[in-house]
Amino acid sequence: MQQGEKQFRTVVVDDSADYVRYVCAFLETLPNVTVIAKGRSGRDVIMLAHEWMPDLVLMDVSMPEMTGLEATSQLTRELPDVIVILTSAFDAEGIWRASQECGAFAFVMKEHLTQDLPRLLELAAAEKG
Repeated sequence: MQQGEKQFRTVVVDDSADYVRYVCAFLETLPNVTVIAKGRSGRDVIMLAHEWMPDLVLMDVSMPEMTGLEATSQLTRELPDVIVILTSAFDAEGIWRASQECGAFAFVMKEHLTQDLPRLLELAAAEKG
């Protein structure tokens, strides 16, 4: 990590425990990311974000109790400095637009996460400072 590089204290949320483990293992390889909490639902992320005040939330769109879109809408109202990147295994029509409309910084297909996330973090660091 270079001096002055933006650090991202990160909450990872997905209803698949296997996917959370996979994502966290990948995030550990990035020098500017620290996973501070993990959750399994949109309701979890609201509680965790208020408790931990993360810089970044990496969250699935489709989850029980509260979707990632619903949680993002609430998070961006309540904690506007949190960067939310939504993920999905499905490239359904309209998910990208819905992600933007609810306030997400970006939407990434799960299969492209390892390729796209480093670039998105650079963009987020430049935009959020």
